[in-house]
Amino acid sequence: GALSAMHAGRDETGRLRDPQSAATGVIAYNIRDDSRTTLIDSLGCPEPLILHDLAGGSLADLQRLFDDRDGLHNFLRTAERLEITLVFFHMITPDRGSVESLAIHMELSAPYRNSALDIRHVAILNRRAAPRDADFPVWFGDRDPAGVPFGGRTRARFLEAGGIEMSLPAIEARTAELVKRLQIPWRQAVRDPRLQLTDQQRVLNFLEQFEAQMPEGLRDLAGLPA
Repeated sequence: GALSAMHAGRDETGRLRDPQSAATGVIAYNIRDDSRTTLIDSLGCPEPLILHDLAGGSLADLQRLFDDRDGLHNFLRTAERLEITLVFFHMITPDRGSVESLAIHMELSAPYRNSALDIRHVAILNRRAAPRDADFPVWFGDRDPAGVPFGGRTRARFLEAGGIEMSLPAIEARTAELVKRLQIPWRQAVRDPRLQLTDQQRVLNFLEQFEAQMPEGLRDLAGLPA
């Protein structure tokens, strides 16, 4: 919803265009109903880069892409036939579930490691309310009150398999909400007169930190300009 509100194409009055063009706006669909086939059909698009923003916890819905229990496997096979590179961006939070989700996706894509299908995984640590590595005990590893170590194994496997790790910088919650209420892209918010200079500069700092923390190789992989 946020991606559509901030980046969808709009007319002169500010209303969302209907229909939307995926090349200049955002086509909305629901991964939890029959419109999920949009994900499959998009693979036939001639554009060099296609971005899909899926809701968290949608793995079960991906399994139903081809209306059978092997839906995700068949989706990967389709990408392999079309010689498409698949890049999974995983938002990592201190919650165990986000780490477990990444681990499951890695296991599902493991059989294709030596195939013609190129699958990449990127872990993005959400620093909004967790600025320290210690705030991610399941990801980086820690010890419980009894001194028994836990966590860290998924990250080790992830890095060993060539995964890319980066951080999403923190931004003041009030500023983020103001930008979302304006329904404008982040880069536009830097100069939007409806925002106070303080908020504009917070957004600019956020964008600069994001750029500075982007690991080598990820920029080209994500289709971003140098």
